[in-house]
Amino acid sequence: MATMGIGRMAGWRQWAAGAAAGLVIVVTGLACRENRGPDASAGQPRGEEAAVFTKVEYPRTVMFWAPGRDEWSPEAQARHDLIVVSPGQLGMRPDGEPSGLADGFAAESVQAGKERLAEIRRLNPDAVVLLAIGFYEYGDDSLPEDHPWWLRIDGKREQFWPGTHRMDWYNAEYRAHVVRESAAAMAVGADGLFYDNLREEPEPWIAFLGAVREAVGDDCLLMANTGYAISEYDFAAPYLNGFMYESGWSHRRTEWDECIEAMRHTATLLRAPRISAIERFEEIRSHAGWPTDGKHGQRPPLDPPARRWSMCYALIIGNYHYLFSDSTSHQHDWYPEYDVKIGLPVGEGERVSSHVWRRQYEKALVVVNLPGATEPYQAEVEREARDSFTGETGTRFTIPAGDGRVLVWEG
Repeated sequence: MATMGIGRMAGWRQWAAGAAAGLVIVVTGLACRENRGPDASAGQPRGEEAAVFTKVEYPRTVMFWAPGRDEWSPEAQARHDLIVVSPGQLGMRPDGEPSGLADGFAAESVQAGKERLAEIRRLNPDAVVLLAIGFYEYGDDSLPEDHPWWLRIDGKREQFWPGTHRMDWYNAEYRAHVVRESAAAMAVGADGLFYDNLREEPEPWIAFLGAVREAVGDDCLLMANTGYAISEYDFAAPYLNGFMYESGWSHRRTEWDECIEAMRHTATLLRAPRISAIERFEEIRSHAGWPTDGKHGQRPPLDPPARRWSMCYALIIGNYHYLFSDSTSHQHDWYPEYDVKIGLPVGEGERVSSHVWRRQYEKALVVVNLPGATEPYQAEVEREARDSFTGETGTRFTIPAGDGRVLVWEG
């Protein structure tokens, strides 16, 4: 967990209180975080970018809904740097029935949400909390079966998960409802909003994100899940502060130059401050973790090399938050290397060869030998270092293909 406070400006709190009272719709204040130091994020703009994350050391962890394996406490949540939760996980409840028509949240539940959020921030003042707004699918009892907001194909509702059906994202009235719900959720005082299941639908998404920005202001952090895609959703980037890259983009990939170039380009399109995240699944079977998966809920086979190389990838090719989880369940363990803080990057990631990349941090050198490499890579350093993954020490480290090392300076 991060230990250095950044601080929060009063503008966020004033807006949250006003929104709860129905007094304001648009944020007009400054960013919610105070800049207490120079922006050390290499290759990113100063000024506005420096307002967030200038003190939180890497690796920076993220949680999506699940704070840990069978852990649901505020302490488990607060050890992450970026926290994505649903309003319901903070105790917020819709303010009407059926729930799918509710544009807001019951006042007493908003107060409960504020208290839970305050506890997380007490435990980790630097934690950034985003509220995941459900929109892609609704539970079957959320709306009447004949409601026009359901997505229908050949006249029939389109099922997503068992017990849920998809919503018609091209329905402007429905999108307006999600915008109102998004603005109302921010009354709890979160740092921003998260939207799952971004799809290649530029027209409705641009209309929606533009309306969200108008409703919540430019200082609200917005993040969206790209699923398994790389660069397909760049049309949405100018409205967002970050993308979530789920594991499938990397499954069985053996060539990396185009992928890295595309991810780096997408990062330049995002708004500052940038808060993108990479999540790698330990289980890479098709539909692993889905409710229809026969192994749903079971611990997948361990894959330590994937954990190591994917974390190194996130540290090297950009400034990403990181999570290594089971599957789409997002259940995960807390690994020792997360607690070995290596400071901030002092330069961009450097390409050594088609599969080997490295990047200098204040307290370490990060090296990855990506899957698809044909031989191990010998990493040599001029001073004694300890690998945060294995505990190995020395000045020469052998990195197998599909593996990585975080070499922390000794002494």
